[in-house]
Amino acid sequence: MPPSDSPAASPAHTRAVTVRRARTSDVAAVRRLVDPFVRRGILLDKATVTLYESIQEFWVAERDEDAAVVGCGALHVMWEDLAEVRTLAVDPEFRG
Repeated sequence: MPPSDSPAASPAHTRAVTVRRARTSDVAAVRRLVDPFVRRGILLDKATVTLYESIQEFWVAERDEDAAVVGCGALHVMWEDLAEVRTLAVDPEFRG
C-alpha cells in the first residue's frame, strides 16, 4: 500500500490530540459524541443533568489544532481498587 493510502497517513491519524479532564463547558460536546451511540442502542442514554453531575469523572480528547472535543470517557471509581470505564465515545474520524 502506498504511504498516502495507509491509515496512518490519513488526516485524522496525523492530527495531534491532548487528553485532559473534562469541564462543564465540554458537556455539549460529550452529548454530541454520545448521542449516535445512544440512538444505535450501544450506550445508555443519560440526562444532560447527569452528565453535568458526573463531569468530574470524565476525560476528553481534544484536537490540538482547534481544541475540538473528539473523544470522551468517564472513570467511575467504585472502591479502592475497583473502577468502571463509562460513556466511552470517539468521533468516527479519529477511530483507528
